[in-house]
Amino acid sequence: MLTDLVADDKSQYYNKEEDVGLQSTVISSQVYAEDDVDFVPNNGHVTNFDILVLIVSIISHIIDIGLDINLAYRYFHSGRSEYSILTVIFILFPALVNTVISVRMYAIDKECNSVSKMASRKWVIRILVLLFQLAPVLRYCDSLSYALKSRRAEKQQDIINQRRFYEKMLKEDSDVAFLRVFECFLEAAPQQILQISILLVDTRHGSTFQWLHQAGSIISSLLSMAWSMASYHRSIRFVQEDKDNISWPGTVMQFLWHFMITVSRILSISLIATLFPTWTALACAVHWLVMTTWLSFLEQTKFCTSSQDSATEKERVGEILFAAILGLVYIFTYITPREGRTRTRYLVYYSICFIENLVSAIMWAVEVYPQVQNTWYFIPLLIFSIVPFVMGIVFMILYYLYFHPKRISPANHIQSNFPLPHDINTSEPQG
Repeated sequence: MLTDLVADDKSQYYNKEEDVGLQSTVISSQVYAEDDVDFVPNNGHVTNFDILVLIVSIISHIIDIGLDINLAYRYFHSGRSEYSILTVIFILFPALVNTVISVRMYAIDKECNSVSKMASRKWVIRILVLLFQLAPVLRYCDSLSYALKSRRAEKQQDIINQRRFYEKMLKEDSDVAFLRVFECFLEAAPQQILQISILLVDTRHGSTFQWLHQAGSIISSLLSMAWSMASYHRSIRFVQEDKDNISWPGTVMQFLWHFMITVSRILSISLIATLFPTWTALACAVHWLVMTTWLSFLEQTKFCTSSQDSATEKERVGEILFAAILGLVYIFTYITPREGRTRTRYLVYYSICFIENLVSAIMWAVEVYPQVQNTWYFIPLLIFSIVPFVMGIVFMILYYLYFHPKRISPANHIQSNFPLPHDINTSEPQG
């Protein structure tokens, strides 16, 4: 339930260091800033490009699942069963996590009355799709459905329904962007560590074409992970009418920020994993435990809490489990868990990660075999495990200095218990 707490302090409407987190706010859609970058237009026009992107997203996601399964099969067929098992785990676990999170999202939607009666009658189909681990595809389909309904309403000159279905489409887009972050950093990131480790260990195996194909796949995944973060931050602001949206230059800066951090993070973990796989796994487990503890006791997310009242025992357990899942994402990247000042959080998190990356790179440089130290790629690997991290921090600072939306429209500011992207109420209008 949304509370009726209205923020009276004007300082809450302007905070240069305030960022949008998993737990966020929602306002009434009465006032837009005069020169907002890209707030939802009043007419809510769905373009052919919007529909094309949704269709391509559905098809590409299904193809991506098929390629992952094919990769696991090829490992198994070539006798590398341990790689095959790891690949299957990296496919199934994130899919299961996304399914659970998506079910919780639908539950939040029902609590907020943002699911129509017609959607409620489709629960059987939704459950069947979720059982096949296709949570993002289901969200893409919902978004496409709302886009087509908005187009139909526009042709009928039904402005109210055109706008309403357009907002529903944006909300589904933000939901799927949220799921994509989990999918990328729970599936793609571990798989890229595995792929890079295999490339570094099995340098004499496979043809040049296979090596280039694998390298291209790694680069593509790194780009996808960075874009998932930039897209997530951009999408969630579309459904927050009290927030200025992120401009395209700002989105580019966010992409470069997360791409550089991700490259450094994954490469440094991959390097040390080639020498000490067990100790690397243990170090990641310790990092996960620290992050989970931080999220559970300091950040206190509200993803599984249904009201402002004190959480039940079941809800507290749910919050701990959600913190544990988010802690896994924190091995690779940082997602703001709730609204507020982010400077201290970023300082602590990125300091920890930079120290870990630096120690990993130094240990690899010292302990790696002499024949590797004499190769052409030894120095570039060291450089790319450290320098991009520093560049990512520079892009982050530039983003907050010059591209971060600083103004918040002075409308009614209503506090929400729920994490983004569930803060917009797109329920049927009540007569």
